[in-house]
Amino acid sequence: MIPDLKLSSVSVVAEFLADKRNNQLLDFEYGGVDIQNTELGLNVFIWKCFYENGNIKITNGESVYSLIKIDDLTALGLAFDFNMNPNIVYVKDGKTYFWWYDTVSQKHITTEYGAEYISPQLSLDDHRLHQSANADIIFAYIRNAKLCYRQQRDRYQIEYVLGDAKNQKLTQIGMSKNYRFQFRTVFDWRNE
Repeated sequence: MIPDLKLSSVSVVAEFLADKRNNQLLDFEYGGVDIQNTELGLNVFIWKCFYENGNIKITNGESVYSLIKIDDLTALGLAFDFNMNPNIVYVKDGKTYFWWYDTVSQKHITTEYGAEYISPQLSLDDHRLHQSANADIIFAYIRNAKLCYRQQRDRYQIEYVLGDAKNQKLTQIGMSKNYRFQFRTVFDWRNE
């Protein structure tokens, strides 16, 4: 959960816990031993999400799972919920889609958000078990030159605006080594 639903008034920048993203078709996220296995918590493996032969796949270094078959992706992101269900955000044909585990229907569903949702990112905001009551998967993006997000506890129904992001591209979100959730943006000259 993002406290007060807004950015902190002072930036406290640190390295991300997971690997730095340099490729929008490759993402890293901490997770448990295996899909739907939380017996050792959510900080066991750094899982890798990648795109190969038209499939979005994840691996913990021991097992590889093919999750969704989608042609011609340009970006993807991974997050696990506290039950180790994978959730994927991806961009196809310039439109953002979110494949998420719906706890009400007990299955994955795909929601199309459209072309105005730019540089989507995904992460569980706190992987520590003692924070499970307050933790959410955060689905963040740039829309209408604003940094925005949706969160799991709202079933991604409510959009929160964090601030101006004119000419910015969101490149990574997640927990940092100082245990604060952060957003990394870069200047995007194509949107000047």
